Amino acid sequence: MMDALEPIVTDEILEDCLQAVQRSADQGRAATAADVTAFAHIPAPTAEAALRELRARGLLESGSDGLALSDEGRRQAAAVIRRHRLSERLLTDVLGLPWDRVHDEAMRLEHSLTPEAEARLTSLLNNPDTCPHGSPIPGSDGIEAQPTRSLDTIPAGAQVRIEQVTEEEAALLRYLASLGLLPKARLMVEEVAPFGGPLLVRVGGARYAIGRDVAAKILVRGDAEPEPRRRRQRRHGR
Repeated sequence: MMDALEPIVTDEILEDCLQAVQRSADQGRAATAADVTAFAHIPAPTAEAALRELRARGLLESGSDGLALSDEGRRQAAAVIRRHRLSERLLTDVLGLPWDRVHDEAMRLEHSLTPEAEARLTSLLNNPDTCPHGSPIPGSDGIEAQPTRSLDTIPAGAQVRIEQVTEEEAALLRYLASLGLLPKARLMVEEVAPFGGPLLVRVGGARYAIGRDVAAKILVRGDAEPEPRRRRQRRHGR
C-alpha cells in the first residue's frame, strides 16, 4: 500500500499559519493546531505539514502551553499582518467595501503586495495606525501593546471607548455595526448581570444587552486611561 501523499504547503499557507499563531499571541494566549486550521481555512493534515515546515525553518517553537514563534517568526508574521491590515484599509477606505467583507478579501490580497506596492499603499492611505476593526498595524518594530481591556471585564457605571474588535467573522461584525458598536464609539456599561449574564450598555440614546461571549471580543479603553502612543511608520526603501 502506498503512503499517503504529503500535503502541498505553499508560501501563502505558511504566511497564513504565521499570522494565525501571532494573532493568538496578540490576544494573550498560545495558538493550537486547531486555531491554525480554522484561521487559514485548510485541512488539519495541511496545517500539520505547514507547522512542521515552520519548525524546520526555525520560525516556530512549541511550548508547554501551545505554539509560539521565534524572533524571526514574529518578524515575518508582523510583516504579513501589516500587509493584511493595510489591504483591509484599502478595501474599506478606497474601494468602499463594508468592514464585514474585507477580511477574506485581504487574506488573498496580502500575499501579492510587493515592498514597493506596500510603501505606495502606506502613503496613499496616509500611514494608518489601525485596520477597520481597530487592530493596530505593525510598524518595522512589530505591534506596540495597547492599554485596553475586554468589554466583559468592565464594571457597571464605567464609560469606555471601543478600540478594537478582535473577531473578524462577518456575521458578528454586521451585528455589531447594526448596534453602533464600532471602533471609536463611546458607550456606558449600565448593568452587569450576575452569574455570567449579559451586560446592559448604552450607546448614544440606545440600550442593548450584550452577551459575555460577544463582549469578550470587544477591546475598550476607559476615559482615564492614557491614549495609545502613536508610532511613526518606516517606509520601505528609506
